Amino acid sequence: MTTKGCNGDEIDDAATANHHGSYLRNEIECIIREESSPCEVMDFTLSTTNQGPLEEENSNHDLQESPIHDPVGRRESTIEPTCAACSMEWSIQLEKGLRSSKPGVHIQTILQMGLRLQQWSTELERDVASNSMPGLVPGEDRLFANAILLRLADAFRGGDKEVRLSVVKVFLLERKHRENRKHKQCKGLLSKARVANHLELLNRVKSVYDTGDLESKALALVLFGCWAGFSNDNAQIRYLILSSLICPHDCEAQASIFAAGCFCEISDDFACVTMEMLFNMMSSPAVTLSVKLTAAQVFARFKCSYSTAIKAFKTGLVLVMNSSDEDFSVAMLFSLSELASNFTLLTSNQVDFLGSFLTQERTSRLQETALRCLRFLFKKGRCQYPIEHLSSIEKCVTKPSMFT
Repeated sequence: MTTKGCNGDEIDDAATANHHGSYLRNEIECIIREESSPCEVMDFTLSTTNQGPLEEENSNHDLQESPIHDPVGRRESTIEPTCAACSMEWSIQLEKGLRSSKPGVHIQTILQMGLRLQQWSTELERDVASNSMPGLVPGEDRLFANAILLRLADAFRGGDKEVRLSVVKVFLLERKHRENRKHKQCKGLLSKARVANHLELLNRVKSVYDTGDLESKALALVLFGCWAGFSNDNAQIRYLILSSLICPHDCEAQASIFAAGCFCEISDDFACVTMEMLFNMMSSPAVTLSVKLTAAQVFARFKCSYSTAIKAFKTGLVLVMNSSDEDFSVAMLFSLSELASNFTLLTSNQVDFLGSFLTQERTSRLQETALRCLRFLFKKGRCQYPIEHLSSIEKCVTKPSMFT
């Protein structure tokens, strides 16, 4: 079937749909790759290599200076309203934006909520006291928060793929601030204790998974992962994620791996099941390399408990030793190093394992990866490097091809 384009030429609808679907799949894969990667090791090695010593991040950033509350500039008042005080206004703005008939307004309105939800979660986790707002009674901010979440879920259910992608980006941004949290459970805006209508949210997204195409299913799975704080106890959602791991389509399989990784951070029993399934997938020649690389990145997230971490570490060692693919080995070394950095005993084991890659038999890329991981672990201050490997390091760093 063909339609007329704006210039009068005939356009093949099927070809256009395929092109758009390919674009969305690439977007989804980029999102998953960025969000699932062992960013702590990678960010550390890149920043220390290219920019010198890391500067300590200012953890006492003043929330009152955030541009979220005042897009025009600093207000004259020294006290800015908190996100809770702005919740009613934000809820109204979101509703108006979603109802707008102007092109692009609903997308812009949805994306604007990303920074707002991120800031709101930060205030909740830091227990920032709410500033009163005329007409806002105590506890009413929770009602507006749930109304905002429901509107976003409704937009995901009833919108096109661009709208669905925008909603996913909003919750991915909110999730970013929790990446380096020390506590396991989400305590922010998306914690189970605060989301009173979590079943309604899950049902709206599940309907998209049940009836949508490949890209819509993948976006729904990513959203389940972002909502792990209140969705990890839902048996239906768990089943959807685990069953999607063996999907023959890479896009859906990678999205389910991302969601599974989010669940593994806070659920020991889910992590054990996922670990076994990932091991079988990564050992199978029928699984594509892109899916295996995504699965490799999940091993950095098996840190809910020491027993789970040590089991994941041993499983990862077996996978690396049985693999002849350099890309896969590099991804696993980064993930295992980040996993080991959370536990002193695993750190010493990982240092010994990385030392085995500092030999002439290994490629320059594997040697470089091992050195980057070692530097990351040493900066953590959990162990000292064995003296027997110092000569190997000296030979590696003096090779002309290294780091070029």
